Amino acid sequence: MIRIVSTGMVSLVFLGSVCHAAGPVVSHEFVYQKAAFDQCHASTIVETTEGTLVSAWFGGTREGQKDVSIWVSRRGRDGWTDPVKVADGVQSKTRRFPCWNPVLFQPRTGPLILFFKVGPSPSQWWGEWMVSDDSGQTWKNRRRLPKQGIGPVKNKPIQLANGEIWCGSSSEHDGWRVHLEVTRDAGRTWSTLGPFCDGKRIGAIQPSLLLYDKGRRWQMLCRNRDGQGDVWQTWSDDGGKTWSRFESTGLPNPNAGTDA
Repeated sequence: MIRIVSTGMVSLVFLGSVCHAAGPVVSHEFVYQKAAFDQCHASTIVETTEGTLVSAWFGGTREGQKDVSIWVSRRGRDGWTDPVKVADGVQSKTRRFPCWNPVLFQPRTGPLILFFKVGPSPSQWWGEWMVSDDSGQTWKNRRRLPKQGIGPVKNKPIQLANGEIWCGSSSEHDGWRVHLEVTRDAGRTWSTLGPFCDGKRIGAIQPSLLLYDKGRRWQMLCRNRDGQGDVWQTWSDDGGKTWSRFESTGLPNPNAGTDA
């Protein structure tokens, strides 16, 4: 497992099993020492098909400020490259929004994908994405997800054996509600399933997807709404089409982001 912390520090840790304690730290280092922004948040990291580590995050004056942009760094032989701004929220000469929550994802075939959000707030943002053919050195084909899509809201998608990419997503404009966004053709078209909670009795966002029993059983783990105090879960036995009633995992969570 690769763990990256939003302060710009990265740790590489090997896990023998999700049920066992973490093994020794292989590497522990800062991604950057100096940067052109004051704060950063929502970091993501991926290993590309050629073995390069690429990290991304949003950085700017402060979360939610209009200058907040998406930054990327790559780890080469001499360490991490200086952060490079690869996307901002400029809409016109007089209109600009902050960027949010980048998610790096490397499909089994095809280019590296960078998903991110743009908009004035989490209740009003939309999803965009772009790709890299050279392990994050350059980016192209920036586009907006169709039908007000958000894409993977914070955590990585999963790719099934048939090539489908399933993104755990959520919205905040009508309570905290989780849903799934799916592409079966490498991003050319998208479909949405859910939402799977009402945002009132159960409020949840930022899901992670886990597969068990050779993909026959799915688990969704979510950040909870204020006052619920722990990580929530739901299960699917039909390939993500329908989900069980949300319930607590018993794992404490003080309304913080989670990943699995």
